[in-house]
Amino acid sequence: MKKLYSALILSALALLAAGQSQAAHPALKRICGEAPASPELVAGKSATEASMRQVAGSVRGYADQSLDYLSCLDSQPASSSYMAQPSFRAQLAAYRDQVADRLEATVNAYNAELRDFKAQQAQVAQK
Repeated sequence: MKKLYSALILSALALLAAGQSQAAHPALKRICGEAPASPELVAGKSATEASMRQVAGSVRGYADQSLDYLSCLDSQPASSSYMAQPSFRAQLAAYRDQVADRLEATVNAYNAELRDFKAQQAQVAQK
């Protein structure tokens, strides 16, 4: 079961890396800026408590920034010249989904590493 879970995480991260190639439209960059970068995660089995706390803060900050960024994307007026174009609306929807998927994959990957960290700590406490 653990191998299956690890394989799912790895495949999600591979899809995440492949999906990062789609860039925001220049108009979106002017209005909302760049999408936040995903934080670097640590392996839960070998992490220290301090490093897990640091990564937790990074993930929380990334999540907050990503939600703000998604709100900016969602608040674009439908009356703008770009939004009137169906191709731009489709590009915006795909890009928004990509940002949301990256956020979800990052949080899920962190939670998996946190579970591994807690399991490791529980084993050390039992010894």
